[in-house]
Amino acid sequence: MALYGYTIGEDRDGNASNGKQLDVYRFLIPSGPGGSITPTKVGTVNLPATATTADLEGLGTNPTTGRVSAVNEARATGSTTPIDPTVFRVNNVDQPFASTTTSPSRTPSDLRRFGFELGVDFGRDYSVGGQPIVLYNISGNPNPANGPVGSSLYKITTATPGTLSLVDSFGPATTAAQRQGTQPTNPGKFADGLAIDNLNPGRTRALASDFRTNDGDGNQLYKVDLLTGELSAPIALRTPSGQALNLNLDSGLSFTNSGSQRLIGWVETGAVYEITGYQDELAASGLGLGSATGTNGAGFATATLLGNVNLPNAVSGVVDYEGFTIVNE
Repeated sequence: MALYGYTIGEDRDGNASNGKQLDVYRFLIPSGPGGSITPTKVGTVNLPATATTADLEGLGTNPTTGRVSAVNEARATGSTTPIDPTVFRVNNVDQPFASTTTSPSRTPSDLRRFGFELGVDFGRDYSVGGQPIVLYNISGNPNPANGPVGSSLYKITTATPGTLSLVDSFGPATTAAQRQGTQPTNPGKFADGLAIDNLNPGRTRALASDFRTNDGDGNQLYKVDLLTGELSAPIALRTPSGQALNLNLDSGLSFTNSGSQRLIGWVETGAVYEITGYQDELAASGLGLGSATGTNGAGFATATLLGNVNLPNAVSGVVDYEGFTIVNE
């Protein structure tokens, strides 16, 4: 068995008339810092030319089946409309590649996802007695020029086509603006990567990532309450030398969820980071942060660069690779 990372690029040719082709790549997760990492192309997801936002920015691995699913972003970057187009969920984009596309129905029907960036992962639904596996979706906006900065948590049931609903049972009652996608449920807290701990499950055993600075703050993690949709105070990310990590890129986040658990971060250019010290924060009760006697002190974690995946046109920014997940194969 080996740990493989998966990512999906944007539409490779930008030719709307022939539909949208998004290539899926697979690569070995390094055991420690190294150099360049060579990926292998697994397959191509084909979405229709009518898919306004075809970017499959969220990737998650189902702990029951071991298969990977992808979800498209809520709104095209820079768009001013609060009404997002069709929600695409694409299953089985890992190896053996057998992609199938479905469009979950919104519940309620006027539900709109918030933001321009997203991350997804599978985890238990703590609002239901049997705690079935669902696909959680963190959707956020990092740029105040596009509207309010913040994030909201959603979930998609695993049935076909499944239902998409907003997770918001903390603080004041959900407003029409939050339901219809013009306001976040976690204002000021942007995140676009999501990792859920399925080795040690719990409603707050989840982390969201922010590797952006244009949202007005630094690179950080947030604990996520999967029952209420609330994000914790920020957990600052530092380099091994103790300086603030200072990237301004879209992120992905994933637990290895097997063996000796690791937390791996990802940015759209193909850089892979290992995050340590988060254990103190994740183990703290509820959404509280760890004690000052922890590995990094309360509210801090360390991000170490493991290497860069040599993906086509990634470094130049011509093609962004924003979704990220890990499979033990």
